[in-house]
Amino acid sequence: MKKSILFPVAAISCACMVWGCKSKNNDNMDLSSSHTTAAAETMADSVTEASKETSAAKPSDPEESTASAARGAEISKYTNQKVSIEYPVIEESASSNAAAVNDLLKKNALSLIQAYGLDEAKDSLSVSCQVISVSNKRLTAVYKGELSASGAPHPTAVYFTNTVDLNKAIDIGLSSYADPYTMAGYVMSEDCQFKGLTPEQEQAVKEFKSAKSIDDYNQLFKGADFPLKGEGFPESFSYEKQGEIYLSIPVPHALGDYAVVVFTPDTK
Repeated sequence: MKKSILFPVAAISCACMVWGCKSKNNDNMDLSSSHTTAAAETMADSVTEASKETSAAKPSDPEESTASAARGAEISKYTNQKVSIEYPVIEESASSNAAAVNDLLKKNALSLIQAYGLDEAKDSLSVSCQVISVSNKRLTAVYKGELSASGAPHPTAVYFTNTVDLNKAIDIGLSSYADPYTMAGYVMSEDCQFKGLTPEQEQAVKEFKSAKSIDDYNQLFKGADFPLKGEGFPESFSYEKQGEIYLSIPVPHALGDYAVVVFTPDTK
């Protein structure tokens, strides 16, 4: 669970801004709204000491979870020295492309190690995975955790998501179900809603984002989600559930490192 440590709002402007979790080296739907719109697992298991633990997926948030045990979704865990990362595994009966789907899910989850440039003997990373929805077409998982990089002044909250097409074994990103510019306009609007924040936290995050622009968030959302679009890790992640769209935006460490925006098309 991320840590949300609030300081007086006046101090936010001098906080070091965190655009998502970075390296320590330094189905489509109509989304019409009132906002302006514009038009092989590449990482081999190089660590022989890595182990894997498998257990039935039991999502911990009843409000979020619609995962079906009948579809055979399980949680597997990669562990090596100070690094632990959970990721989903589906049974062969869940998809004709089960092997390819599982390779993709594992590759995406473990890509965090390389993207952050982690030293697994020195840097501590713990990431849990929650399968929040499974259908006969796709699986969506949300990852949360904490990174304590060697020599860093404080731990960093980790958050990312992954939606995979179970038939094609490909990633499904924000552009598949939303327009980045529309989402940027929503985030900058007074209508913007957040998930899991207290009124005080929400006010602080709104003051922080008011200093940004629609273009800032448009560019951020264009680079959201898997597949990776370079060597770095995306600074924003999203998923769609029952018509609602959830997007993470980076915020200063004092505000928790990330905040999750909720967009409901029917009410916007």
